[in-house]
Amino acid sequence: MTKIAILSDIHGNMTAFSAVIKDAQAHHADEYWFLGDLFLPGPAATNLWHGLHALSLTHLVKGNWDDDLFWVLDGPVDLAQPTDVYFTRLVAYLWPQLTSDMLKTIRHWPLHDVLEQDGLVISLAHNLPNCNHGHRLYPDQPQTNFDLIAPNQDIDIAIYGHTHQQLLRYTSSGQVILNPGAIGQAYSPRAKLQTTTYADYALLELDNGAITDLNLRQVPYDVAGELAAAREAKLPYLEVYTKLRHTGATSTHDADYLAQFEQTHNYREEVADFLRQRHERH
Repeated sequence: MTKIAILSDIHGNMTAFSAVIKDAQAHHADEYWFLGDLFLPGPAATNLWHGLHALSLTHLVKGNWDDDLFWVLDGPVDLAQPTDVYFTRLVAYLWPQLTSDMLKTIRHWPLHDVLEQDGLVISLAHNLPNCNHGHRLYPDQPQTNFDLIAPNQDIDIAIYGHTHQQLLRYTSSGQVILNPGAIGQAYSPRAKLQTTTYADYALLELDNGAITDLNLRQVPYDVAGELAAAREAKLPYLEVYTKLRHTGATSTHDADYLAQFEQTHNYREEVADFLRQRHERH
């Protein structure tokens, strides 16, 4: 029998991550699996990296934000787009805390992993096995989309993250599909169910070819403490992060909203300087 804590979408939120790990340890998790999106838009970096790798971390895959880190570092970036400025300014903030070994490791994280555990074949991906971004596995999408998550009929359980919503459903052939939700940015499109003060993850217990227990956990954490840590760390776009923590609403693609902070804080100029320095060094 193995009890696995399935973690996803930490997004730089060390306060939520710490609360989840404390909960998982209290429930005697044997292993930890990570489904991607480690850094940003929250302030945690080095401490989060070491905290994750201090666990019995046996499997992990790469998320779209992990890939987007290299989209900024490798270029090109369009400074006329507020979303590009937003994400690049966050990467510039993160950059001094990233070592070459960390970058090399993240770049080579797999997009997809298939493993055998306790008599079951399990697929891990951040989204679809061949694509870690997009909306095709949002809960309101058609069954045909969800059948793509486990095209190999040998797969018994397909686990993914990305949507920030906990989910249990099946493919047309009865394969289990599981989403543990997000640690750093738990989300629900229904206002009454939007839990801005909780972090989501899953505890999965397997034994001899059976799912003997599944617990979709929601763990309370100190939002005020997380925002205080962000202020102390001088996190860029603090106003955007504060809105996210209080409402659960992301603003990554809200150009008009992001543009106002770009102008107030001179983020475009800071981003241009960061990109110029990167170019000169290479």
